[in-house]
Amino acid sequence: MRSARRVDWREADLLVLDFEATGADPRTARPLSVGWVGVVGGRVRAAECGYAVVRHHDPVPVAALAVHGLTPDVVAAGRPVEEVRGELAPMLEGRVLVAHHAPLEVALLRGWGLRPDAVLDTLALLRRLDERAGRPRADVTLAGAARRLGVPAARSHHAFGDAWTTALLLLGLAGDLEAERGTVSLDDLLRLGRA
Repeated sequence: MRSARRVDWREADLLVLDFEATGADPRTARPLSVGWVGVVGGRVRAAECGYAVVRHHDPVPVAALAVHGLTPDVVAAGRPVEEVRGELAPMLEGRVLVAHHAPLEVALLRGWGLRPDAVLDTLALLRRLDERAGRPRADVTLAGAARRLGVPAARSHHAFGDAWTTALLLLGLAGDLEAERGTVSLDDLLRLGRA
């Protein structure tokens, strides 16, 4: 993967991922649902999109329930962790993981024994680009960033909706960088999008 990072970003295979979890702390959160969107050749690949509710039998914290709306009966009827992990593992292989505020997604994947080869955090990327443009206090929440950049946002705090919005946000940010620089390598994005 190291030598492949110098390629144009459009030549990289990316997997945009979002988890809804029992909390926001990467050390204690447990996954409740996951959504993913494949990006290949600089385009969203519809055949590589998916969503799964992850079976969870412990009580869902009230604060988390208020955010994502995944009720105890929904998560109790979800798919087994092993099944969801087994579906994600081959999709992650050799791809760059993309997430908006990636530490949570990386921690949850590691809890499943999955280690992405490379990680691109759109929140970190956005912050660095905003700092360069003199907007250090701009709204970098996923919904706020989508609004600012004119990206159509899908359902917020839904794993697939957030993965979809993050994928479109990434395409917009990479396109803006290309307009500014001419060409953008995968390494450029990884460097700017390091959490």
